[in-house]
Amino acid sequence: MLTVLDENVVIIRMFGDLDLVAAPSLRACLAEAVGLRTPPRIVVDAEGLRFCDSTGLSVLMGALSAVRAAGGRLALSGAHGRFARMLRITGLDSELPIHDTPTDAAAHLARPGGA
Repeated sequence: MLTVLDENVVIIRMFGDLDLVAAPSLRACLAEAVGLRTPPRIVVDAEGLRFCDSTGLSVLMGALSAVRAAGGRLALSGAHGRFARMLRITGLDSELPIHDTPTDAAAHLARPGGA
């Protein structure tokens, strides 16, 4: 995982697998990102993600709750393949806006009033 600050948005870039082994690392990155900006605006870029299991989805759902509790917003970018299908099947895609690029997601989060 790589965390990048882009003006008022924190971008977390995921690489490889998001599973039971990698989930604690993403959870820690997301917890740190919530505290970097007030209110938090976080983009999770999944372009480099090869695999995600239910543990990874659970981390994203927990992060969504934490970000909302802090008055912030969370968005995804680069979700594709099986990961995108998992988001649709679980309904998480209706809670987490999904964009093609981190730039698009950051622009969405920068607009007032968008969820």
